[in-house]
Amino acid sequence: MKTNCECCTLSPEGMGALLMRLSLGILFFVAGLGKFLAPGGVSGVAQKMQESFANTWLPACMVGPYVHVLPFVEITVGALLLLGLCTRWAFFGSGLLLVSLAFGMMVQQQHAVVGTNLTYVLMAVVGIYLSAKDNPVSLDRILGRCREKMLNLK
Repeated sequence: MKTNCECCTLSPEGMGALLMRLSLGILFFVAGLGKFLAPGGVSGVAQKMQESFANTWLPACMVGPYVHVLPFVEITVGALLLLGLCTRWAFFGSGLLLVSLAFGMMVQQQHAVVGTNLTYVLMAVVGIYLSAKDNPVSLDRILGRCREKMLNLK
């Protein structure tokens, strides 16, 4: 017996959404995890990041809280993307996070890094678009649309 469940096929949009999710998810998850595993942990990384902004116009009272929260946000966004949970919001959050990181690099005059970060923002935008069309290999699909279709078949 053959079924026509859409969650069992990969459309071009679904393939693209999956690749975008995996790419950005791994990027953020590994970046956040690296900050926890670095010598001195999150505090050590935060101290070094704060020192890198010491000679900029950005006040330390803004840099400190940001660099302490950053690893937790990176891990969360990365995990959500890897799992395909709240996919569109995770892509949006990753885009906002990348814009904030690009801002920090602009302040430090690291233009090559800014260009890379903004390329990743474009990936997040495309990921939002593609996942809205099709997101088959995801917890969103398993918990949502596909389950509804299966219930309607009974």
